[in-house]
Amino acid sequence: MVPGLSIQAKKERSFLRWVAAVLVVALIIMGMWFGYRWYTAGDKPPLLPVPASAMADPNIDETPVTDEQVEKHVVPASQPRYISIPALNITNARVMSVGLTKNNMIDTPKNISDTAWYNKSALPGSGTGAVVIDGHNGGATRDGVFASLDALSPGDTIIIERGDGKKFTYNVVENETMSLKEANETGMKKMLLPVEDGKESLSLITCAGNWVPRDKVFDKRIMLRAVAID
Repeated sequence: MVPGLSIQAKKERSFLRWVAAVLVVALIIMGMWFGYRWYTAGDKPPLLPVPASAMADPNIDETPVTDEQVEKHVVPASQPRYISIPALNITNARVMSVGLTKNNMIDTPKNISDTAWYNKSALPGSGTGAVVIDGHNGGATRDGVFASLDALSPGDTIIIERGDGKKFTYNVVENETMSLKEANETGMKKMLLPVEDGKESLSLITCAGNWVPRDKVFDKRIMLRAVAID
């Protein structure tokens, strides 16, 4: 045996084990960091698959709404019954009446294909104020009725049909995407007001951005405002 060879081999093996241990620790730390960012901010971990059920609200009803259910949908004469958006191929999406949640937030429709009219906002055809309607952007397995709301541009039309069959058309004026923080601080105040004094407006709201598991909310909102056509 040549002196020194066995000692060098042990040193090499020891060094490789040390490198491997460092790499394992680094991977664990990185995994914990990305997991933390996903849980608290919704940032998807790179190169790691995340189940669809963990990227949206799993409590949304994704059962398809049938044509018969749409046709049988009834509301009081003065309230919004259907909403149609030609540019998004949305025709007669049902509009449900909702109030506020226990957290003082505007409630959302139960089904992913429906929309919800905030019953403390204006009535369509009233000639003043803002009609406020929200809808889902998507769920665990499929898109919601307002999945492409951000694609609307100024001048696009939105049609509201009331319970008595009368229809009212609105032209889009502005369409913004903002953080949830900004939406809560200033966005909602603006959405509850008309675009122009003395003219009826329509405000549409949906979620966007990342689903934040810790807070069970999306981190952005799409806020669209339209004005009634005379």
